[in-house]
Amino acid sequence: MKIPRGFLFSAVNCGIKNKKLDLGLVYCQDFCQGAGVFTKNANPSYSVTVSKQNINNPIKAILVNSGNANCYSHPRGLEDTGDIISELAKKIGTSKNNILISSTGIIGKKLSKEKIIKGLPRLIKGLSKNCDGFSQSILTTDTFNKSLSVDLKSSSGKGSICGFAKGAGMICPNMATMLGFVLTDFSLPRGAYRKIINQAVEESFNSISIDGCMSTNDTVFFVSSKEVILKSKKDIDLFSRKLKEICLSLAQMIVKDAEGATKFIEIEVKGARSCSEAKKAGMYLANSNLFKCALYGENANWGRIISALGHAGVRVKEDIGIKHSPLKKNKIYISIDLKRGKKSWKVYTSDLTPEYIKINAEYS
Repeated sequence: MKIPRGFLFSAVNCGIKNKKLDLGLVYCQDFCQGAGVFTKNANPSYSVTVSKQNINNPIKAILVNSGNANCYSHPRGLEDTGDIISELAKKIGTSKNNILISSTGIIGKKLSKEKIIKGLPRLIKGLSKNCDGFSQSILTTDTFNKSLSVDLKSSSGKGSICGFAKGAGMICPNMATMLGFVLTDFSLPRGAYRKIINQAVEESFNSISIDGCMSTNDTVFFVSSKEVILKSKKDIDLFSRKLKEICLSLAQMIVKDAEGATKFIEIEVKGARSCSEAKKAGMYLANSNLFKCALYGENANWGRIISALGHAGVRVKEDIGIKHSPLKKNKIYISIDLKRGKKSWKVYTSDLTPEYIKINAEYS
């Protein structure tokens, strides 16, 4: 996989998990421009709280642990998180304000800062351009690594965008028990960058649902090493398209890896009065347990669509248009024409299966 210039990676087992990689690091060789999108859960993890404070500063490193959500576990949790990034900052010669941190795993269990701090020297020593360990270290119930990259050629020079993600359950915008890391060596004005990122996230990570449950830890970081400065509208538009493709592909990988799922489902809502109405209708379907169970059973009980649309406040007439691909396939496309307007939106979800219940009944 092509890695943008200016980034190094590392991963170790620090003892949070039994033998598996559980601590990852993205190191910026020079200070990078960062942006982030975070969970809207009112009870965020300590890691989310710290990263929200630091995201607008020049970024030197991103530290990620899996196996523990670092959330609502003890009164000193926020202070411990600050101690962890302070120790990393000292070891790489920067300020704790230039460090981002993400955590994923079980909520309510104390994260051992001692184990993480003890693992930092090995983590730093192992830095290289090989990102395989990092992509593995961020996983929890995932069954495969989620990463990809794309090369771009602009009038200012060549560069690339790469992305890593994790997530398989507790998935619902805004956003999900998911982490995403999108790195690039392209740079553009912060205002334009922020606008492109918001659009990309809205059409991807915020348009998926597996179980309708919003996590406390959702984070997507966008980090630029600023090697190639994009100036022309043509180049910026190309970057925007490719960034959206990366984000959508990562989001779809999460849905394809949904806990216990047997179906990947793409829902396109057409004929809406606005994009927001189309998205709202689609997400109510994606979060309907009745609808998702029907698809697991390959049962075209479309009365459940009408019910979900009504729950969303979308009133339709009897001539609503519903089309679908064969339900026996593991990839299903469903088109719903509301016949209310001209706007549309796509959302992505999975079926709801007995295996999902089993996985989450035993998760501890």
